[in-house]
Amino acid sequence: MREHLELDAYAGHLFVFAGRRRDRVKILYWDRDGFAVWSKRLEEGAYAVPFGGSGEERRQEITAQELGALLSGIDLKQAARRKRYHR
Repeated sequence: MREHLELDAYAGHLFVFAGRRRDRVKILYWDRDGFAVWSKRLEEGAYAVPFGGSGEERRQEITAQELGALLSGIDLKQAARRKRYHR
């Protein structure tokens, strides 16, 4: 996985995968002593995942806040980030 996605699964990264119909999301992560998978299937609607699809970049990094918004049904492409102070 390290070579394919260019990230280290043991370093705390979450790997989010969406089904073709975008009604399912799976998250793969390392949990101290083994890999864990979290899965969610929507009864209605679809996730507005900002990755995958034809011709688009197959890998995209998002923050924990963006992941929370995505799982809550917010379309990240239409959401605007407000200016904040950064040191």
